Amino acid sequence: MRMQACSRARVVSPLVSCLMVTADRPGLASRAIKCHAHQTYENTELVILDDGSVDYSSVISAHGAPGRVRYVRIPRDPALTLGDLRNMSMELAQGDWMIQWDDDEWYAPTRIETQLNSALAGGTGACALKWTLVRIEGNGSIMNFRAETGTATPGTILYRRCESRYPSLRRNEDGVFMASVARELGMTVLGREHSHLFVRIHHGANTWSRAHFEQRLRRTPAQWPAWLVARYLRRDITTLGAFRLTDDELTTVESVDRSTAGEVLHVIS
Repeated sequence: MRMQACSRARVVSPLVSCLMVTADRPGLASRAIKCHAHQTYENTELVILDDGSVDYSSVISAHGAPGRVRYVRIPRDPALTLGDLRNMSMELAQGDWMIQWDDDEWYAPTRIETQLNSALAGGTGACALKWTLVRIEGNGSIMNFRAETGTATPGTILYRRCESRYPSLRRNEDGVFMASVARELGMTVLGREHSHLFVRIHHGANTWSRAHFEQRLRRTPAQWPAWLVARYLRRDITTLGAFRLTDDELTTVESVDRSTAGEVLHVIS
């Protein structure tokens, strides 16, 4: 009986497909590619769907997990939205589970392991993070703070293969998709203690503006009084509680700093 139990435990290791849609951003993508290679959960594949003109082959050779990256290039079609491209990446996936793996974010080594185990333990078909770290780069400075986005942060979703698909939108396609997945499969949402697993990075060429990222500091009416005091009386928004990071969050910030030190991030609009 003990041998049978061990055998069953080994079987529970589904393939997770990490889905990246990208174009002409090899410098940014290299960071996300390295994050995939360093995941503690190893039964994964990174599917890169590229509709740009810059070849990522050298970046993948230098930083990708050997034998676990599938790179697919397609011609640019202006009619295709980000939602359309994400759906195409889903069709390319071979895994029983999939996880959004944007080219311009940073992911902790335990991200996949934590989210997959949480979904399995919770008996749901999906898992997302309510809280993440946000990093704003530009104007000669870097800001790091903790933020949440309503029910959960759409870009953090891990989900079992399902019928849901992204809408044909250029923005907020992942928010609509996450809601559909939650209805179809049920979704485990991880709290503030897991914010260090994911860093949303504003670098100047994002789908959303810098103001969108900064608005996370005053998303709800309850946050406005503290923000107004910090912004207009203290004239320093870094005095907000969102900037007082935990040890785990500080470790993540240090890891992101190291991953970008000395790198030239090629941002091509």
